[in-house]
Amino acid sequence: MNLSSAFFFAAFLVYQPSSSHACPFSDTAEEMPHDSRHQRLRRRRLASLSEDENTRLKLASIISEQKRSLQNEACVTINVYESIRTAIDDMANGIADLGDRGHFMGGIVRLAAHDFMDFNFNAEDKLGSDGCLDFTNGANAGLPDLWCDDAASCPFKALYDESYSSIMSRADFWIAAANAVIWNSSAGNNPLDIPFRWGRIDSNDCPNSSSRLPEPGGCNDVEDAFITRMGLTWTDAVALMGAHTLGRGDADFSGHQGTWVQDDTRSTVFDNGFYREMLRRGWSTRDTDETVPDNDWTWGREDRNVMMLNTDICLRYDIDDGSPCCTNTDQNCRREPDNQCPDSSQVRPEAFEAVNNFGGDTNTAFFEAFTSAWVRATENGHDSLKELANTCVETQAPTQSPIGSCSDLATFKDRKGKDRDCSWVLSRDKCNKFLDECPVSCNACS
Repeated sequence: MNLSSAFFFAAFLVYQPSSSHACPFSDTAEEMPHDSRHQRLRRRRLASLSEDENTRLKLASIISEQKRSLQNEACVTINVYESIRTAIDDMANGIADLGDRGHFMGGIVRLAAHDFMDFNFNAEDKLGSDGCLDFTNGANAGLPDLWCDDAASCPFKALYDESYSSIMSRADFWIAAANAVIWNSSAGNNPLDIPFRWGRIDSNDCPNSSSRLPEPGGCNDVEDAFITRMGLTWTDAVALMGAHTLGRGDADFSGHQGTWVQDDTRSTVFDNGFYREMLRRGWSTRDTDETVPDNDWTWGREDRNVMMLNTDICLRYDIDDGSPCCTNTDQNCRREPDNQCPDSSQVRPEAFEAVNNFGGDTNTAFFEAFTSAWVRATENGHDSLKELANTCVETQAPTQSPIGSCSDLATFKDRKGKDRDCSWVLSRDKCNKFLDECPVSCNACS
């Protein structure tokens, strides 16, 4: 998916001057990011969404139908959530150009991902999924081709404005729509159905967002963003990277050119292709010049338009010292055919094992790990999200612990089987998940 800040989500604007730190919907400025790597940006990316009349009319019709069908809805019910899935599927299928379809689908997942990638549980302003991004950062280049105030050019935002803005927050909508893309594009007869809870509150100010997005330099960037700041594991990070299977990078937006899988057709399918491509090809660095970043890898000719980034390759191979090498010298490497990249089993053993595990013949291991990681990432910092229901009637609040029997457990296991205590629960804002274990610390006693 045009996903890669440097990681899984970087090249998809309303551009703002670098001092404003404005959020996506502000349309008062036309400046490009103050970032030398993104000075060649063009204004339009998803051209067929506004320039092809048949596509434009199809998408406008879908938006109108959604508006009519949801006019009596007042909150995020099961029906509302499923309607997003239907609308996104109809819109994607209405885009005939496969490249634009991949950009559209990948861009939606990337939008949600960039929103949660700025979470930092160590900071006072934790951020995370709050419907706010700093578009002065070059890593967000191209996203306004998805989220702008021109209904013809940005039908995805028009869908929200017309049908969902009175029902749910932007943050909830971005995640629900990303879940819909994953459901609709996941391979096989058992689409990936990611659990969803709602109730996120939008923010209109996120000045620290841009500084927290990872760069594409290598696995230190992955570790800083996903493990140190977001509190995820290496397995989670590797699983989230698998979303690169959707969409493509564009040199005029992210500075990186190509799909992570073998062609545009495959880039519209959500499966474990990212890992299979990494393991089964002979990846080596591209011939570099002033227009091609030195952290791009390819297995084909320059016009083949396939790529990986340092932040992808480093998960499975130890490329930290920057020495030229090929990831699989048995696969006709274009460069360094006799110099095998060492694997990462000693420097990042958990990541190494995860790539091997996810790159098998089925999607099972990848889908399970991605679901867990995605839910953790999209719920970071939110301790009172609501379950989907058939109606908007509030469910009865949980019964508090009776007087006289309210006490914290000394230790307990989390969902991954790790030993935890209540100080950990408080440090991670996880009272909603561990109320029974820590009623005193979470002020839940009568």
